Order: sequence, then C-alpha cells, then structure tokens
Amino acid sequence: MRGGRLAATPFRMVREGVGHVYADARVFARRSARVRFLVDTGATYTIVPPSLVREVGAAPSPTTFRVSLADGSTRNLRACTMGIELCKRTGPMTALLLPRGAPLLGVETLEALGLRVNPSTRRLEPTRAQAALLVGVRLSPKRRRGEAGGASGRAR
Repeated sequence: MRGGRLAATPFRMVREGVGHVYADARVFARRSARVRFLVDTGATYTIVPPSLVREVGAAPSPTTFRVSLADGSTRNLRACTMGIELCKRTGPMTALLLPRGAPLLGVETLEALGLRVNPSTRRLEPTRAQAALLVGVRLSPKRRRGEAGGASGRAR
C-alpha cells in the first residue's frame, strides 16, 4: 500500500493498531480507484488527497470552505462529490481535499451508506437496510387508496 492506495481485496475491514479501524473501498467519478480509509467517527467529513480526486476524474468545487481540523488548526479546503462503494453498499460522498492528507472516512459518509463502527468488534456494520430515501415524493391519490387496503379505519 502506498499513499493510502491498496492492491488488496476490496470491501475488507482491516484492524490495525490500537483503536484504529481501516476500510478498503472503491471511490468513483469518471474512473474508479481502490482506497484504504482510516475510519474516524469524530470527523464529520471525509478527507481525500487532491491526487485521488484527479485520479478518479471528480470535479473539485470552485470555492473553498473554512473547516477546523482535529489538530485545532483551520484551513480553507475545496470539496468534491464522488461515489463510494463500501461493505457492498454504494452511495454519494462529499469529500474535502486536503493536500498531503491521508484518506479519512467521516461520519457523514458512514451515515449516507447506513454504516456504523461497532466499538466492541471494531468493524463496520449496517445501521439499517440499504434503501433509497425518497424525500418530497407524493404518491397519486389512486395509488394511496389502493395500497391502504382499508387500513385507514374508514368504512367503504
């Protein structure tokens, strides 16, 4: 493994060191790459190096965002959106671009995939069945009546 990249089998959880959990994932935009992430449940956002963003062909944002890092420093970082496949789940991922930064998987990405770290086993596990969340979608009145099947309690 060099620079966070790996040649090992994808989607494998690796336990390294005391308290550290690593996850092997595939990230993609126009192209894809396999990456080993340090899973950080204290981080909101996912961090990737700009070289990975170039490798997969993702488009960085034109603006920067002021963020606080774990060491207490603040930085102005660009962001990008790309896909991630991890633990047989696929979803969108917003990542901050940190030059010379190691790939770090934040809670926002874990939640989007419906995953959490089990602190006892130090492994990722599902928090819910994987399903698409439909927001603002309304079923037609005809479809709602057909699916309700009298469950509303009203006599027909």
